[in-house]
Amino acid sequence: MWRSAGQAASLGIEIGLCFLIGGGGGYYLDRKLNTHWIMYLGLIFGLGAAIKAVMRVTKAYRREVGDDNGNGDKGGGGGAGAN
Repeated sequence: MWRSAGQAASLGIEIGLCFLIGGGGGYYLDRKLNTHWIMYLGLIFGLGAAIKAVMRVTKAYRREVGDDNGNGDKGGGGGAGAN
């Protein structure tokens, strides 16, 4: 439990670094190559890395808690469309 708590606590820093590295690298390349669009591409890559980090921490937490089916549904299928 403490391991997943530590991973969740460091997730905010990891998300910030994803955007900082992606945007900063894109900004550097924009200035170096005299363009105006590479920073946005770097931010998109940073967003992808941040989503991957969130998915990794969520998967580790679910594995530790015991929810292996991945959808969080413990019931017998009584959802909104069930008849």
